[in-house]
Order: sequence, then C-alpha cells, then structure tokens
Amino acid sequence: MGKALLVTYDFFDEIEVYYSYYRLREMGFETRIASVEMRSMKSKGGCMSVEPEILVSDALDERWDLVVFPGGYAPDKLRRYGEVLELARDTLRGGGVVVSICHAAWIIVSAGLAQGRKLTGSRGVWDDVRNAGGIVVDEPFVEDGGVVSTRTYRDFPKFWPKLEGYLKEKGILKG
Repeated sequence: MGKALLVTYDFFDEIEVYYSYYRLREMGFETRIASVEMRSMKSKGGCMSVEPEILVSDALDERWDLVVFPGGYAPDKLRRYGEVLELARDTLRGGGVVVSICHAAWIIVSAGLAQGRKLTGSRGVWDDVRNAGGIVVDEPFVEDGGVVSTRTYRDFPKFWPKLEGYLKEKGILKG
C-alpha cells in the first residue's frame, strides 16, 4: 500500500479536498491529511471543515509516494510556509509524485519547481506559472517530471483515471 498525503489549509475547495481524499483511499493509498496548524480548517464556502492528522513539519520526516495539493484559496496561504515548499521538493527528490489541483500551481511556483516544466491549473494561475518559467498546458491531465497537475475539479472524470494509470506505470500503484 502506498502512502499519500493531502495538504490543505483554510478556505480549501470542498470538492477538491473531499473527492481527492476518498479517491486516494479507493486506489489503496494509506491517506493522511496535513496542514501547517493542528486545528479545524474551514472550506471556502464555509459549510465544511477538515481536521488535519499531521503537521507538514512532521510529515517531512516521512517518505510519501504521493503528495496532493488541492485548490481553493488554501494554496495562496500554504505557499508562504517553507515546510510546505520543502515537502514538495523532497517528495520529487525522493521519487514521489506531487499533484497540483487548480490554484495549487502557486505552491509549485513558490517551491521553485515551475521553471521549464509543463503545468496546468486554474486560469487564474497561468500568468504566475509563465512568469516563473513554466509552460502552461490547457489540458485536464499534465505530467512533467513527477509533477502532475489539473485545471479544476471539473476535470476529475478525466484526471483521476489518468493519474491512476500514471501511478501504475511508475510502480507506485500495483495492479
């Protein structure tokens, strides 16, 4: 069983967090939710919350096969924490996969991982990706050097099956 970490913060996108969490579990990942604070995180719509199980700073001590950054407004806050950026870089260096959903491309940019890399995300982050030297691709599934990205939750019907196939191809998922 692979290990997946879903990283979020206040004002997360409800669909992107909850759908991702349960989809990862369906794929057989031991899945944990992390944040930079141990408290209830509120969704951007204010109608849902999520409880982190581990601090990002503590997650740095573990090896993750997959780290998922859902969107909403949370990535704009998360990218200000060095341990979040370090987690993204360490995951890639360790042979894991980093998933960026919607506005989470901001984390890839702030971690210094966009330069020369194909990425996608919400149209609201495209200029930031380009300004960081990234190559914007308007597709539901984009993979480049272990960074996998998607535009929004609307792409999930195409994105998740392709991600599952990619993870099997890399040997992270069995079957």
